[in-house]
Amino acid sequence: MRRIVRGLIEGLIAPGMIIMLGVASPSAAQDGSTSPPAVGTTIHVVQRGETLFRIAMQYGTTVEAIADANGITDPRYITVGQRLLIPNANVAAPGTLVTYAIKPGDTLETLMRTFSTTKDSLVAANHIANASQLFVGEVLTISQGAASAAPPQTVQRLYHVQPGENLARIALIFRVSLKALLDANGLSPQIPVFPGQRLWIPGDSTAAALTDLPLPFTSFGITPIPATQGKTISIHVVTLGPATLSGSFVGYPVQFVTQDVNEHYALFGVHAFTEGGVYRLDVTATDPNGAATTLSLRVQIVDGGYGAEEISLDTQQQDLLNPQVTEPEWERVAALMSAFTAQRYFSGLMGLPSTGAITSQFGTRRAYNGGILDTFHSGTDFAGAPGSPVVAPAAGVVVLADPLPVRGNATIIDHGWGVITGYWHQSEIYVKVGDVVSPGQVIGAVGSTGRSTGPHLHWEMWVGGVQVDPMQWVQQSFP
Repeated sequence: MRRIVRGLIEGLIAPGMIIMLGVASPSAAQDGSTSPPAVGTTIHVVQRGETLFRIAMQYGTTVEAIADANGITDPRYITVGQRLLIPNANVAAPGTLVTYAIKPGDTLETLMRTFSTTKDSLVAANHIANASQLFVGEVLTISQGAASAAPPQTVQRLYHVQPGENLARIALIFRVSLKALLDANGLSPQIPVFPGQRLWIPGDSTAAALTDLPLPFTSFGITPIPATQGKTISIHVVTLGPATLSGSFVGYPVQFVTQDVNEHYALFGVHAFTEGGVYRLDVTATDPNGAATTLSLRVQIVDGGYGAEEISLDTQQQDLLNPQVTEPEWERVAALMSAFTAQRYFSGLMGLPSTGAITSQFGTRRAYNGGILDTFHSGTDFAGAPGSPVVAPAAGVVVLADPLPVRGNATIIDHGWGVITGYWHQSEIYVKVGDVVSPGQVIGAVGSTGRSTGPHLHWEMWVGGVQVDPMQWVQQSFP
């Protein structure tokens, strides 16, 4: 049927023409009863600069529905003049509701352009009183395609004018006509542009979103969003040319590693006791000449949903709660676990350090011997028979291999980029300081040394000087 329809319309449709085809209900054909309204199928002729994404928004449908109806295997590639069947098109009242999580660089204007919607629609659907209060991770309801007409020009990006540039030079740089550049921004040739001014650059766009970031920032990604207390987030920044990056978030420094001159990465741990809410993330880029630009973002942190438990220690272990015993050990461990090494050893997902069953999760609020819930479980516990192997979950360098009063026989491995793991309560340690370990290498054996109520392995991870859930790294890989 689809091929017959294509054959009939091949020579009859002019570019830009839209045709509604009525598809009869099967039940009406069989029993002669009154059928429900016909389901409409629209024929759309692809115009220059259109993408499947924008066509889907125009008709209140999805890219997947159009691709399936037309046998398109790669939605990125459509051609000018191509005729597309648009199933269930809503031409009279375009717009289909979607949810979207705010990302760095999103503004109402970029969202309007990206989703072919209106400011009034965005504001009303999400009760937006102040657009400057939007935060990364905030989920908006968007009526994509709700604009009465598509934007006069499709755009490929938002550009910030550089010192010494004019409209003619910018048009030449991006290989677009001066008229198209003027039309896309509602400008006239007599109006000068100034450094830092934002310009929409017309042209085909294969990107699903546009962003508005101050130079030298050209791309800014945070994963995952929203951030969760007790979890790791990854920050990836691209700058226009070389730059040095620094930052801060919820009172902790954000340390970046630069690769390929303008690619910058940071891993950040959100403390398990951080209250859910919206916090400011500041990132400063300093170019080789010393010029600094700070980008401030509002980032949401959500509650981790951690439980609570009480631990009872026998009389022989009571002294291990004494601050005179715990504090010196804590200071030594914290100094090692908060270190930062620019070389990266880990890659992809981490493995599990033990094959035993998990007996206690990270983040559980803890009280000892009837005390208050003022601490939390800082790692993941694995059950195991004494002597069961403990293996390295990722490559790294051993920075501690010693018996400790509270943590028992302990090993600490530096994986680089501020990612450091610890292994407590072992019966044996099979590595020494300075050893370079590989994933899966046996580094020790399960035991019950130190402040422990039975044989198990406590696996702990710090990222950027903060204790985080190590099991996240088993399920999610970081750059």
